[in-house]
Formats: sequence, C-alpha cells, structure tokens
Amino acid sequence: MNRANNKHSTSVAVHPELRRILLARPTHESLSTIIEYQLFDQPYQPLADYILCLLHHWELQACEGNEVLATLIQYMVLHSPHLLKNDKIIEANLLRIRILASTPGIFSFPPLEIQEHLIQFLHMSDILADLPEFEVVSFSAAEITPLAFDLTRFRLTPHSRRYIQNLFYPERREAILSVLAHIAKLYPLIPTCRKAYALMLSLDNPDNWGKHPFCLRLVANRFWDYKVREMTEG
Repeated sequence: MNRANNKHSTSVAVHPELRRILLARPTHESLSTIIEYQLFDQPYQPLADYILCLLHHWELQACEGNEVLATLIQYMVLHSPHLLKNDKIIEANLLRIRILASTPGIFSFPPLEIQEHLIQFLHMSDILADLPEFEVVSFSAAEITPLAFDLTRFRLTPHSRRYIQNLFYPERREAILSVLAHIAKLYPLIPTCRKAYALMLSLDNPDNWGKHPFCLRLVANRFWDYKVREMTEG
C-alpha cells in the first residue's frame, strides 16, 4: 500500500481559525492545504454558514482577478454539494463569482459602487444585448420560431414568457454570464463595463431570466436576425 497516497484518506478536523484563514483569501498554497485535508468533505453546518459569510469577500476578490478562487469554487461544488443544497440564489452567486474569477483582467471601477446603486446602473442596460460580443450566444431557428407571432406584435403572452424562461438553461446562462464578465473587465468604455457587471448582479435569480429585459432583448435580436436573413435570402 502506498502510504503517501493514503496519508489523508479521511478528512481531518480543522480548527475554525485555520479554516477561516484558508478560505478567506484563497491562494495556490491554501488551496493545496484545503484539498490535502479534504476540508469540504466535512458535512457540518458551520462550514456552510461560513461560506455564506464569505460570498461578499469572494465577490470583491473575483473582481480583482483572484483566479484561484474559481478553482476553489469548482472544487467545493464538486466535493461538497450538500453545503448549499437547493439554494438557487447562492448557487447563482457562486457561479457569478467563479466566472468573474476565471475571466482575465480586473475591474476598472469600484464594484461596491455598482452593488450599492444597482438600479441606477441597470438603466438602459438591456441595450448591451445589441453588442457584437453576444453573437456567440446562439438560439436555433427551432427555438425562436414558436415566438414569432408574439415577437412580431411586440407583445408576449404568459405562455411565451414561460417558454423563454426554458430557453435559458444552465449552460446558456453560464455562456451569457461569461460574455458579461468579459465585457465588465475588458470593454474599453467604462460605462458599458459598469452596466455589464450590474446585469450580472441582477441575474442572480435563475427563475427571473425569462422576464428580464436584457434576456428578452437578446431573444428578440436573434429573432430579427433570422427575419433579416430570410428576407435577404428570399
């Protein structure tokens, strides 16, 4: 038996203060220690509570470009899904933080400013759906066609809104958030960067994507893209 590989085959009790230090500002060294001692294999509630308290600090670190944080969250979700089970809002926050942390670059504006005045920065933010960066987020003609009648009238029925909600499945939500994170960190116009981050914050409830103005505009843009293509090809 290889004793080196089995040195920590079971989780080791970690002092709360050491746990705080390891998780508060992740580095490559602290991540190695977390994995070595299987910190997230310990199914106790205090750890879950502590993760909740850390979310705000992790958000700021993600905006500062702490890429290790993205690896930590991936590891945590994989090895300890019970920590934040069935909490869509917390899962969405962790997803946003992971995407921001893994996106190269840093914010050129204070994220707290956006968080504290979110409504202000969301004003007319739906126009970001018109940016060419979002052309990578595609909807098939088969997905868009059932909405043709409502989109042509510029009026969505409740059934259409439920249908649109289903278009934003997890993989597509992650793709959209990734584009927004890229814009927030790298776009040359700071007002647009701010709006991109505001949009990311406003999309923290997956159940609201189907009625979010930005998401509706994104779907409508794809519909009109198909209509223009049909007219030019016809």
